[in-house]
Amino acid sequence: MSPRYAFFISLLLTSSMTMAGEAPEKISFPSLDLQDGQTVQLDAFWFHASGNAATAPTVIALHGCGGLYSSRKGHEQELNARHHNMARLLQENGYNVLMPDSFRPRGTNSICSSTYKSRDISTNNRRLDVQAALQWLGRQTAVDAKNIALLGWSNGGSTTLNALNAAHKAAGKDDLYPKAAVAFYPGCQGYLKARPAYRLAAPLLILIGAEDDWTPAAPCVSFEKMLAPSPVKVSVFPDSYHDFDAPDLPLRKRMDVPNGVHPGQGVTTGSNPVAKELAYKEMLLFFKQHLSTQ
Repeated sequence: MSPRYAFFISLLLTSSMTMAGEAPEKISFPSLDLQDGQTVQLDAFWFHASGNAATAPTVIALHGCGGLYSSRKGHEQELNARHHNMARLLQENGYNVLMPDSFRPRGTNSICSSTYKSRDISTNNRRLDVQAALQWLGRQTAVDAKNIALLGWSNGGSTTLNALNAAHKAAGKDDLYPKAAVAFYPGCQGYLKARPAYRLAAPLLILIGAEDDWTPAAPCVSFEKMLAPSPVKVSVFPDSYHDFDAPDLPLRKRMDVPNGVHPGQGVTTGSNPVAKELAYKEMLLFFKQHLSTQ
Protein backbone atom coordinates (compact mmCIF):
# COMPACT_ATOMS: atom_id res chain seq x y z
CA MET A 1 0.00 0.00 0.00
CA SER A 2 1.47 3.35 -1.01
CA PRO A 3 1.72 6.13 1.61
CA ARG A 4 -0.53 8.37 -0.53
CA TYR A 5 -3.23 5.69 -0.81
CA ALA A 6 -3.02 4.88 2.91
CA PHE A 7 -3.33 8.55 3.79
CA PHE A 8 -6.40 8.89 1.54
CA ILE A 9 -8.01 5.87 3.22
CA SER A 10 -7.22 7.38 6.61
CA LEU A 11 -8.97 10.61 5.69
CA LEU A 12 -12.05 8.73 4.50
CA LEU A 13 -12.08 6.66 7.71
CA THR A 14 -11.80 9.77 9.88
CA SER A 15 -14.57 11.52 7.98
CA SER A 16 -16.96 8.58 8.22
CA MET A 17 -16.35 8.17 11.95
CA THR A 18 -16.99 11.86 12.58
CA MET A 19 -20.38 11.69 10.86
CA ALA A 20 -21.44 8.33 12.36
CA GLY A 21 -22.13 7.04 15.82
CA GLU A 22 -23.87 8.38 18.89
CA ALA A 23 -22.43 11.32 20.79
CA PRO A 24 -20.65 10.35 24.02
CA GLU A 25 -22.00 10.93 27.50
CA LYS A 26 -19.93 12.71 30.14
CA ILE A 27 -19.94 10.57 33.26
CA SER A 28 -17.95 10.39 36.50
CA PHE A 29 -17.01 7.75 39.04
CA PRO A 30 -14.59 7.57 41.99
CA SER A 31 -11.12 6.13 41.51
CA LEU A 32 -9.82 3.65 44.04
CA ASP A 33 -6.87 6.03 44.39
CA LEU A 34 -6.63 8.62 47.14
CA GLN A 35 -5.06 12.08 46.85
CA ASP A 36 -4.25 13.80 50.15
CA GLY A 37 -6.56 11.31 51.80
CA GLN A 38 -9.46 12.18 49.51
CA THR A 39 -11.00 10.01 46.81
CA VAL A 40 -10.19 11.16 43.27
CA GLN A 41 -13.41 11.66 41.30
CA LEU A 42 -12.70 10.75 37.67
CA ASP A 43 -14.45 12.24 34.65
CA ALA A 44 -14.88 10.14 31.52
CA PHE A 45 -16.44 9.99 28.07
CA TRP A 46 -18.83 7.06 27.55
CA PHE A 47 -19.58 5.90 24.00
CA HIS A 48 -22.32 3.34 23.35
CA ALA A 49 -21.67 0.74 20.68
CA SER A 50 -23.52 1.19 17.40
CA GLY A 51 -26.35 -1.26 16.76
CA ASN A 52 -29.31 -2.54 18.72
CA ALA A 53 -27.68 -5.20 20.91
CA ALA A 54 -28.79 -5.11 24.55
CA THR A 55 -25.19 -5.55 25.73
CA ALA A 56 -21.85 -5.11 24.00
CA PRO A 57 -18.16 -5.71 24.66
CA THR A 58 -16.33 -2.66 25.95
CA VAL A 59 -12.90 -1.06 25.57
CA ILE A 60 -11.40 1.14 28.29
CA ALA A 61 -9.09 3.58 26.46
CA LEU A 62 -6.26 5.18 28.45
CA HIS A 63 -4.70 8.45 27.28
CA GLY A 64 -0.98 9.15 27.12
CA CYS A 65 1.14 11.69 28.98
CA GLY A 66 -0.47 14.58 27.04
CA GLY A 67 -3.90 13.90 28.48
CA LEU A 68 -7.29 13.20 26.98
CA TYR A 69 -8.25 16.58 25.58
CA SER A 70 -7.49 18.78 22.59
CA SER A 71 -4.80 21.44 22.94
CA ARG A 72 -6.41 23.62 20.24
CA LYS A 73 -7.49 27.00 21.53
CA GLY A 74 -11.21 27.04 22.14
CA HIS A 75 -11.48 23.23 22.02
CA GLU A 76 -9.92 22.37 25.37
CA GLN A 77 -13.07 20.57 26.59
CA GLU A 78 -13.17 18.24 23.58
CA LEU A 79 -11.36 14.97 22.99
CA ASN A 80 -8.26 15.32 20.86
CA ALA A 81 -8.47 13.97 17.32
CA ARG A 82 -6.76 10.62 18.01
CA HIS A 83 -9.04 9.76 20.92
CA HIS A 84 -12.15 10.93 19.08
CA ASN A 85 -11.31 8.93 15.95
CA MET A 86 -10.45 5.81 17.90
CA ALA A 87 -13.69 5.99 19.90
CA ARG A 88 -15.70 6.25 16.68
CA LEU A 89 -13.79 3.39 15.06
CA LEU A 90 -14.41 1.08 18.00
CA GLN A 91 -18.01 2.24 18.34
CA GLU A 92 -18.76 1.46 14.70
CA ASN A 93 -17.18 -1.98 15.14
CA GLY A 94 -19.60 -2.90 17.92
CA TYR A 95 -17.76 -1.84 21.09
CA ASN A 96 -18.72 0.46 23.91
CA VAL A 97 -15.83 2.78 24.77
CA LEU A 98 -14.97 4.31 28.13
CA MET A 99 -12.31 7.05 28.10
CA PRO A 100 -11.42 8.15 31.65
CA ASP A 101 -9.38 11.28 32.37
CA SER A 102 -6.64 10.57 34.91
CA PHE A 103 -5.06 14.04 34.80
CA ARG A 104 -7.46 16.97 35.19
CA PRO A 105 -9.12 15.48 38.28
CA ARG A 106 -5.62 15.47 39.78
CA GLY A 107 -4.95 19.08 38.75
CA THR A 108 -2.86 18.75 35.60
CA ASN A 109 -3.27 18.56 31.82
CA SER A 110 0.00 16.86 30.88
CA ILE A 111 3.03 15.15 32.42
CA CYS A 112 5.09 14.82 29.23
CA SER A 113 7.58 17.50 30.27
CA SER A 114 8.25 15.97 33.69
CA THR A 115 10.98 13.44 34.35
CA TYR A 116 9.75 9.99 35.29
CA LYS A 117 11.00 10.39 38.86
CA SER A 118 9.37 13.80 39.41
CA ARG A 119 5.87 12.88 38.20
CA ASP A 120 3.10 13.19 40.77
CA ILE A 121 0.86 10.82 38.78
CA SER A 122 2.26 7.34 38.26
CA THR A 123 1.05 4.22 36.48
CA ASN A 124 0.29 2.89 39.98
CA ASN A 125 -2.21 5.72 40.48
CA ARG A 126 -3.67 5.03 37.05
CA ARG A 127 -3.81 1.29 37.74
CA LEU A 128 -6.33 2.14 40.47
CA ASP A 129 -8.27 4.23 37.94
CA VAL A 130 -8.48 1.10 35.77
CA GLN A 131 -9.77 -0.95 38.69
CA ALA A 132 -12.45 1.70 39.31
CA ALA A 133 -13.38 1.75 35.62
CA LEU A 134 -13.76 -2.04 35.58
CA GLN A 135 -16.01 -1.85 38.63
CA TRP A 136 -18.13 0.92 37.09
CA LEU A 137 -18.55 -1.05 33.87
CA GLY A 138 -19.64 -4.09 35.82
CA ARG A 139 -22.67 -2.10 37.02
CA GLN A 140 -23.80 -0.98 33.55
CA THR A 141 -26.65 -2.87 31.90
CA ALA A 142 -25.33 -2.09 28.40
CA VAL A 143 -22.00 -3.79 29.13
CA ASP A 144 -21.08 -7.42 28.62
CA ALA A 145 -18.98 -7.61 31.76
CA LYS A 146 -17.22 -10.77 30.58
CA ASN A 147 -15.88 -8.96 27.50
CA ILE A 148 -13.92 -5.88 28.57
CA ALA A 149 -10.56 -4.88 27.11
CA LEU A 150 -7.92 -2.25 27.81
CA LEU A 151 -6.34 0.03 25.22
CA GLY A 152 -3.60 2.51 26.04
CA TRP A 153 -1.17 4.90 24.37
CA SER A 154 2.33 5.64 25.71
CA ASN A 155 1.85 6.36 29.45
CA GLY A 156 -1.59 4.80 29.08
CA GLY A 157 0.10 1.82 27.43
CA SER A 158 2.50 1.54 30.36
CA THR A 159 -0.53 1.73 32.67
CA THR A 160 -2.08 -1.10 30.66
CA LEU A 161 0.98 -3.27 31.31
CA ASN A 162 0.82 -2.35 35.00
CA ALA A 163 -2.89 -3.17 35.19
CA LEU A 164 -2.28 -6.60 33.61
CA ASN A 165 0.41 -7.61 36.11
CA ALA A 166 -1.23 -10.21 38.33
CA ALA A 167 1.94 -10.28 40.45
CA HIS A 168 1.81 -6.54 41.22
CA LYS A 169 2.70 -6.01 44.87
CA ALA A 170 -0.59 -4.14 45.41
CA ALA A 171 -2.74 -6.72 43.61
CA GLY A 172 -5.43 -8.29 45.74
CA LYS A 173 -7.71 -11.27 45.45
CA ASP A 174 -10.59 -8.97 44.51
CA ASP A 175 -8.74 -7.19 41.69
CA LEU A 176 -10.41 -7.26 38.30
CA TYR A 177 -8.66 -7.87 34.99
CA PRO A 178 -9.72 -7.26 31.40
CA LYS A 179 -10.16 -10.12 28.97
CA ALA A 180 -7.52 -8.69 26.60
CA ALA A 181 -5.43 -5.55 26.11
CA VAL A 182 -3.64 -3.52 23.45
CA ALA A 183 -0.79 -1.11 24.22
CA PHE A 184 0.55 1.43 21.74
CA TYR A 185 4.24 2.23 22.34
CA PRO A 186 4.37 1.57 26.11
CA GLY A 187 7.47 1.73 28.22
CA CYS A 188 8.47 -1.91 28.78
CA GLN A 189 11.90 -1.54 30.37
CA GLY A 190 10.72 -1.34 33.98
CA TYR A 191 8.89 -4.65 33.76
CA LEU A 192 11.86 -6.73 32.62
CA LYS A 193 13.35 -7.03 36.11
CA ALA A 194 10.18 -6.57 38.16
CA ARG A 195 10.13 -8.32 41.52
CA PRO A 196 8.07 -10.35 41.99
CA ALA A 197 8.38 -11.42 38.37
CA TYR A 198 5.74 -10.05 36.01
CA ARG A 199 2.73 -12.35 35.55
CA LEU A 200 0.42 -11.59 32.63
CA ALA A 201 -3.29 -11.68 33.48
CA ALA A 202 -4.74 -11.52 29.94
CA PRO A 203 -3.68 -11.68 26.27
CA LEU A 204 -1.69 -8.62 25.27
CA LEU A 205 -0.82 -6.98 21.94
CA ILE A 206 1.92 -4.32 21.85
CA LEU A 207 2.16 -2.04 18.79
CA ILE A 208 5.33 0.05 18.57
CA GLY A 209 7.59 1.85 16.10
CA ALA A 210 11.03 0.51 15.21
CA GLU A 211 12.53 4.02 15.43
CA ASP A 212 10.84 5.05 18.69
CA ASP A 213 13.40 6.94 20.78
CA TRP A 214 10.97 7.77 23.60
CA THR A 215 9.72 4.30 24.55
CA PRO A 216 11.96 2.04 22.44
CA ALA A 217 10.86 -1.21 20.87
CA ALA A 218 13.76 -3.41 22.04
CA PRO A 219 12.66 -3.72 25.70
CA CYS A 220 9.16 -4.69 24.53
CA VAL A 221 10.62 -7.41 22.31
CA SER A 222 12.60 -8.64 25.33
CA PHE A 223 9.41 -8.45 27.41
CA GLU A 224 7.65 -10.70 24.89
CA LYS A 225 10.49 -13.24 25.04
CA MET A 226 10.60 -13.12 28.82
CA LEU A 227 6.89 -13.92 29.12
CA ALA A 228 6.86 -16.76 26.57
CA PRO A 229 4.72 -18.84 26.31
CA SER A 230 2.25 -16.34 27.80
CA PRO A 231 -0.12 -14.81 25.21
CA VAL A 232 1.74 -11.60 24.37
CA LYS A 233 2.64 -10.39 20.90
CA VAL A 234 4.79 -7.40 19.93
CA SER A 235 4.41 -5.91 16.45
CA VAL A 236 7.19 -3.52 15.45
CA PHE A 237 6.50 -1.16 12.54
CA PRO A 238 9.42 0.02 10.39
CA ASP A 239 10.11 3.72 9.76
CA SER A 240 7.82 4.60 12.67
CA TYR A 241 8.36 6.79 15.72
CA HIS A 242 6.38 7.56 18.87
CA ASP A 243 2.81 8.72 18.11
CA PHE A 244 2.92 7.02 14.69
CA ASP A 245 -0.89 6.67 14.78
CA ALA A 246 -1.55 10.34 15.56
CA PRO A 247 -3.52 12.06 12.75
CA ASP A 248 -1.55 14.52 10.63
CA LEU A 249 1.37 14.95 13.03
CA PRO A 250 4.51 16.12 11.17
CA LEU A 251 7.74 14.41 12.18
CA ARG A 252 9.52 16.61 14.74
CA LYS A 253 11.96 16.57 17.63
CA ARG A 254 10.36 17.38 20.97
CA MET A 255 12.95 19.06 23.16
CA ASP A 256 10.40 19.57 25.96
CA VAL A 257 10.47 15.86 26.81
CA PRO A 258 13.30 15.07 29.27
CA ASN A 259 12.88 11.27 29.09
CA GLY A 260 13.59 8.79 26.34
CA VAL A 261 16.57 6.86 25.00
CA HIS A 262 18.81 9.94 25.25
CA PRO A 263 17.56 11.95 28.26
CA GLY A 264 17.81 15.69 27.74
CA GLN A 265 18.32 15.36 23.97
CA GLY A 266 14.65 15.28 23.05
CA VAL A 267 12.48 12.62 21.43
CA THR A 268 11.03 12.19 17.95
CA THR A 269 7.29 12.02 17.29
CA GLY A 270 5.25 11.91 14.10
CA SER A 271 2.62 10.13 12.04
CA ASN A 272 3.12 7.16 9.76
CA PRO A 273 -0.24 6.60 7.98
CA VAL A 274 0.79 3.20 6.58
CA ALA A 275 1.84 1.88 10.00
CA LYS A 276 -1.30 3.34 11.56
CA GLU A 277 -3.60 1.49 9.16
CA LEU A 278 -1.75 -1.78 9.67
CA ALA A 279 -1.75 -1.34 13.46
CA TYR A 280 -5.45 -0.50 13.61
CA LYS A 281 -6.32 -3.55 11.49
CA GLU A 282 -4.25 -5.75 13.80
CA MET A 283 -5.88 -4.19 16.86
CA LEU A 284 -9.41 -4.78 15.53
CA LEU A 285 -8.57 -8.38 14.61
CA PHE A 286 -7.11 -8.94 18.08
CA PHE A 287 -10.25 -7.60 19.77
CA LYS A 288 -12.43 -9.69 17.47
CA GLN A 289 -10.48 -12.81 18.43
CA HIS A 290 -10.65 -12.18 22.17
CA LEU A 291 -13.95 -10.33 22.70
CA SER A 292 -17.35 -11.61 21.67
CA THR A 293 -19.46 -9.22 19.57
CA GLN A 294 -23.14 -9.77 18.93
